[in-house]
Amino acid sequence: MSGSNPKLNQLRLLQLAVCAVALVGAATLIGLGLIGYGSSPGVWMVAAGGLLLFFAILAITVMPVLLKIESTQARQLDEIRELHEKTSKQLAHLENIAANTLISDAAKSLANRERELDALRSVIRDDIRNERWEAALTLINEMERRFGYRDEAERSREELDDARNDRIQLRLNEAIEIIEAHFRVFDWERAAREIDRLRNALPDEPRVQALDARMTMLRELRKQELLRMWDEAVRNEDTDHAIELLKDLDLYMSRSEAQALEDSARQIFKQRLLQLGIQFRFAVNEKRWQDALHIGLDIVREFPNTRMANEVRELLDTLRERARQAEGDLAGAKAR
Repeated sequence: MSGSNPKLNQLRLLQLAVCAVALVGAATLIGLGLIGYGSSPGVWMVAAGGLLLFFAILAITVMPVLLKIESTQARQLDEIRELHEKTSKQLAHLENIAANTLISDAAKSLANRERELDALRSVIRDDIRNERWEAALTLINEMERRFGYRDEAERSREELDDARNDRIQLRLNEAIEIIEAHFRVFDWERAAREIDRLRNALPDEPRVQALDARMTMLRELRKQELLRMWDEAVRNEDTDHAIELLKDLDLYMSRSEAQALEDSARQIFKQRLLQLGIQFRFAVNEKRWQDALHIGLDIVREFPNTRMANEVRELLDTLRERARQAEGDLAGAKAR
């Protein structure tokens, strides 16, 4: 790189010329001094030639070093300038890359934001569909707080409320249908438990509040129907049916209402006892020991404090023995 530097080339040529002139001058002075050896001017000419020779030799040895140093410094300066130029270009390129990176990061951020928002919407829909109301509401609030979508968050809340109300009404309809099924079979105790459960879950629901009044009305209608059938059974002396009705009426009537039926109920039980007594005697007379045993057990169970029940108790062991004998005889006859 130094060979192409015009300034250094000129200095090198000047050094060579000066050194050549100095050597020639030194040789000339020394030669002239030697010719005039012994005289005073000759000595000074030899001394001047020697001094000039010294400076020429010094120029020949030192100047190349100085020129080499200058060349090295010039080369280093050129390299520094070239490095500076390259660094400037690289810096501009890096600044351009950094700017493009910032734009790319911003675009990525926008893309990621849209993906996160779409994922959030999907999870909210899944939570609403699976009736995870609290989780869905939390995510809707996060949409409004983090992404600033206030209008969309409000619409999602309305959608959640509508879906929750629809599910509540659907479950309420199912629960009311179950209660109505209990009403139809007059299972008032289970119906009351279901109504209490609904009342605790939905205390302000008008349809739930109306269920108590409906059950009271249906109970009263059922009681009136049982009383009507009771009166009919008493008139027809249908004792079996009357006794079954009396068991049902016991669930509906207060003590004062039950006292109004005591006379007719007493008459029905007398008839029932009389019928059982007649059936028992016929079974014994006809030696139908199994039937006699079953009827006797009915008398003891239904009328335990009557004289007839006491008499039957005394015969039960005999009836059991004869019923076993009759069953054995019947089995033997079948075997033959």
